[in-house]
Amino acid sequence: MNYFEEIKKALIAKGAKGNITKETEFRSLGLDSLDLMDMVITLEEKLNISLSDDQVMSMQKISDLIQILEELLNTNE
Repeated sequence: MNYFEEIKKALIAKGAKGNITKETEFRSLGLDSLDLMDMVITLEEKLNISLSDDQVMSMQKISDLIQILEELLNTNE
């Protein structure tokens, strides 16, 4: 699964503005924290994983979320 494309689709669905790359910071997308939490919850349900509050709070860029997803999914295999 291409995590970046899934995240990008979810961000666009939430109304993210601008060019979205792996290095894009979430705060630059014009989304509020509720939009980001909703996106994380959707990803958790889709991938059958759970992110801790600390992991969510530490995310600043899309690449941070991708790294967390990869770590969680590699641990669950």
